[in-house]
Amino acid sequence: MKRTDYKSYFKNVIVPVFVYGALTGLVVGTIVYFFKWVAEWLTERSAEIYRFAQTHWYIAVAVVAAAILLAVVEYFLQRWSSETSGGGIPRAEGVLRGLLTFRWLRTGVAVILNSWISFFAGLPLGSEGPSVLLGTAIGGGTSKLPLSHNSWDRYIMTGGACAGFAVATNAPVTGILFALEETHKRFTPMIFLMAMSSVLFGVTASNLWSLALGQAPSPLFDLMGAEGEKLVMGAFALKDIWIPLLLGLAVAALAIGYNHLVFWIGKLYDSKLKKIPQWVRLVIVFALTAVIGLIAFGDFDGTNALFGGGGLIKGLAENKFPWRIIFVLLAIRFFMIAFSTGSGATGGVFIPMLSIGALLGALLGNAFVAIGMQSELFPTVVMLTMSAFMGATTRAPLTALVFMVESTWSFSNLFYVAITVFLSYFLCEIFKTEPLYDVLLERMISKQNDGKKCEIVRLSYTVRKGAFAVGKAVRDVLWPANTKVSEIAAGDVTRMDDDGERKLHVGDVLTIITQTYDLPATEKELREILGEQSPPETPSDSPDEVSPADSQD
Repeated sequence: MKRTDYKSYFKNVIVPVFVYGALTGLVVGTIVYFFKWVAEWLTERSAEIYRFAQTHWYIAVAVVAAAILLAVVEYFLQRWSSETSGGGIPRAEGVLRGLLTFRWLRTGVAVILNSWISFFAGLPLGSEGPSVLLGTAIGGGTSKLPLSHNSWDRYIMTGGACAGFAVATNAPVTGILFALEETHKRFTPMIFLMAMSSVLFGVTASNLWSLALGQAPSPLFDLMGAEGEKLVMGAFALKDIWIPLLLGLAVAALAIGYNHLVFWIGKLYDSKLKKIPQWVRLVIVFALTAVIGLIAFGDFDGTNALFGGGGLIKGLAENKFPWRIIFVLLAIRFFMIAFSTGSGATGGVFIPMLSIGALLGALLGNAFVAIGMQSELFPTVVMLTMSAFMGATTRAPLTALVFMVESTWSFSNLFYVAITVFLSYFLCEIFKTEPLYDVLLERMISKQNDGKKCEIVRLSYTVRKGAFAVGKAVRDVLWPANTKVSEIAAGDVTRMDDDGERKLHVGDVLTIITQTYDLPATEKELREILGEQSPPETPSDSPDEVSPADSQD
């Protein structure tokens, strides 16, 4: 790299990434830490109320009535900020890819309040998804500070989303991978550097707050044995390879069924149940949640079927539940999580999704112990199945593999975890099961663009002096959604750029194909990236509109 290029790269990439990433990470780390702390406090108080009401019928009636009231309050908050409806992660992914719009301040405030309402009501939803959306909103705020270029917005919001995920799960490496494998589904140096900067500063801020409040940092699932000592996860031997193979098959079957259930419920809500008002949907889900939480007989406690599921996962790994109760909890959570998400209730499905995998692992673990597996391997089976289920449903195998290590602080069994994750992922690919978050995101996109006309146009833009794109590779630029640079003309030489490796220089003429519902907004975004044009030209030898069939070719 030439000295002038290095100085430009340092000034225009390294410094902004470090400054914006550090600032965003520090703010996200602080706010998400206290958001999660309050969420955990509300969950504990809610569980206490439910258990007390299980033996006092007059309190039980009040609990159901309170749940209905909370549903109505959440409905009005969603009217004020519709961006908080549904899962936080797919909403954040849509914003970061440029597919969805949102109002950062209103979204940030509403997602905090609505999430707390959902948690206090006991809905089987988690705080991780809202933490990602909250981090995205905070990133949207810091990107509006002076000296920030508009083209940095989605990079900074990406850093905020990753920091929110990392702080919520105490899994920094997983948070960085979240940006690459799940959010943008590609690797570029700029995305990686922004995610790493934000995550490192976010987790540091969170850990400092933990120490200041007398809480030592710990893994997300800090497993304890019967005598209060840390539970050591057993290590597989080569003779045990049949276990991860069977787990992979079972996880794939459950993941395929779960994703199809979520997809079917979404279609049901949007078609046959479309005329049912949103407040009625929320009331039904909140009331049903309250009824389940009030049920208690024998070894069954309805509160175990509610909330995000972090405590349930720890209890399963510590082998605290008989298999009959595990089966009942799996059936309830399998359907309730899907219906809660489909109803549009505010909350995340990340930890709830993990709880489904952990329940399956506990069932299989009991069966394997009965046919000769060492009991020391039981918690390993539970955590391995949990991670593999997450990797299969979201189609993010590397994230699942790393999350297994970071959530347990156990570095053994990586080979066997990889076997289970790969097999379940491979089978989901064979059966062409759509990734969970992609299904939820498509539903959100469809609602936002309902009734709008989609255009596919071809435009010509020139890279101007001082533009954001100067000196950056095509793949490093976060272009408007569904936009592709098909040709780059430099002087008399025109080249295609399918791999995105070509660096952009002043004077380069780009032929751009874009599919958009709002052409003026897309053109404005392109001018922010490439500089003001005089004016943007449409090539005379190409039609303004290209048919969808042509664009797919």
